[in-house]
Amino acid sequence: MTTSGKGLAKGRSVPLWSAALAAALLCAGPSRAIAGSEIQPSATGPDSAFGSLRVETLPPGLLVLLDGVKVGRSPVGPLWLPAKMMRVQALPEDPRRFEPGRDGAVLTLARGRDTTLVLDLRPSVLVRSAPEPALLTLLDSSAPGAEAAAGQTPIRLLPAALARRSLRFDAAEHADTILAGEALLRMADAGGGVATVALRRVVPIHPPLGAHGKPLLKRTWVRLSLIGIGAALTGSAAILRREGDRWYERYQLSSDPDEIPGYYDKTVHYDRLASAALGAGQVAITAGLFLLVVGSDR
Repeated sequence: MTTSGKGLAKGRSVPLWSAALAAALLCAGPSRAIAGSEIQPSATGPDSAFGSLRVETLPPGLLVLLDGVKVGRSPVGPLWLPAKMMRVQALPEDPRRFEPGRDGAVLTLARGRDTTLVLDLRPSVLVRSAPEPALLTLLDSSAPGAEAAAGQTPIRLLPAALARRSLRFDAAEHADTILAGEALLRMADAGGGVATVALRRVVPIHPPLGAHGKPLLKRTWVRLSLIGIGAALTGSAAILRREGDRWYERYQLSSDPDEIPGYYDKTVHYDRLASAALGAGQVAITAGLFLLVVGSDR
C-alpha cells in the first residue's frame, strides 16, 4: 500500500510539472522570439492576445526600436506582439539633422487589431519672405474655404503641416502669393532647411485729390475760379494804377522839398503793385481758359 501510494504520488507529479512548463512557454509568447537583441516577426499569425504593428518613418530607412529592442529599419512589420503599452523609437543616422522630441511615441497595441505608426523625423522648415513680415495662412485643398492662420514670417513649420496643403503670403503693397506645401518642402531641401519666397510688389492705388477721385485741376469750379481770380487781379491792377497816378500828380504839384520824396516813393510803390497784380491776373485768366479748352476737348 505504501509502495503503491508513493508510486501514485510520483505519477501525479509528472503532469503538474508539464503543465507549469507549458504555462511558462505560453507566457513567453508564441508570436515572438528574441535572437541577437532583435524582435523577429511571428509566422504563426494573429492571436486574440496579440496585435499587429507596422512602423513607418519619414524619411524611410531609419532604425526602429520597440521598448529599446531593435526590430530593423523602417518600414517594419507587420509584427505580431502582445497587446500592451510600448514605446516605439526611431534612430536617425545623423542626429544633428533631426530635432529632438519627435523621434518616438508611446502607444497601446490593441488585441486582434492592425496598427500603423508613422514617425515624422523630418526637420522643421524655416519659412521666410521678401519682404518681411508677411501674414501666413494655411489652405486645405481637401476642404475648400478652410483656412487657418499660421503666423508671420519668419516662422518654423513642421513638414506634416505643409503636406497636402497650400500656404498664402499676405504683405502690404504686394500681391497675394499662394504656394503648395510640397513646393516649400522642395525649396527647403535645396536651401538647407530654409524656404524663402519673394513676393511681387504692386503699385498702391492712392485716391487722387478732389471729389469722386477726380484731380483738382480737372474740376470745372477750379478752372472758373482761376479765371475769376485773374479778372479780380486785373481789376485791382487798374485801381492801383489810378492810385499811383494820384500820388504822381501830388508829386508834380508839390513845392515842399520835404514832401516830394514821400510822394515819389508812394507813386513807385503803387506802380509796382499794379504791375504785379496785372501780371498775376493775366496768368490766372490764361491758365483757367487753357484748362477749360483742354478739358472740353477730352
